[in-house]
Amino acid sequence: MTLTMIFNKTDAGRTEISGRSRNLSAMQRRVLILVDGKKTVNALQAFVRVGELESALEHLLQEHLIEAAANSADASLQALAAPGFVAAEQAEAPRPATSAQEFAKVRQQASSFVQQRLGAAGEPICQAIDRCESPAELRKLLRGVEIFVGQRMSPETTQAFARHFGALLL
Repeated sequence: MTLTMIFNKTDAGRTEISGRSRNLSAMQRRVLILVDGKKTVNALQAFVRVGELESALEHLLQEHLIEAAANSADASLQALAAPGFVAAEQAEAPRPATSAQEFAKVRQQASSFVQQRLGAAGEPICQAIDRCESPAELRKLLRGVEIFVGQRMSPETTQAFARHFGALLL
């Protein structure tokens, strides 16, 4: 399976989305929903945790819920920006998941947000954010930090924090 592969839902896959007749995990179901005949494997990686996509796609293929699209071989990608970054689709504007410079900006924004809201109590979190070297690493850290931040801020602010930075890193 390559980063440029594209998958389509089969008739069984479309039926599964509406009927939930099989025993798919939440992650497998999410991947099935995301498969649209346009997104490459590379693009789908942004929606799951590192290392989960290939097994989900293999399971969906085995269950005949998805199939390789005819145009899979035609998709081409730009080179990776750095290890841990997703390769950008051609003609795509730089974003934190594809550009080390954009990622650095988001990492700084997240650190500043925590520093402004938590002051000295947030310093260890800011240091951990600053050590993150990839969007996937920062997403993972922010998932864990969300609980700590939530104990010190309102639920609305915590949810806004998680949604804002999570969306930026996709």
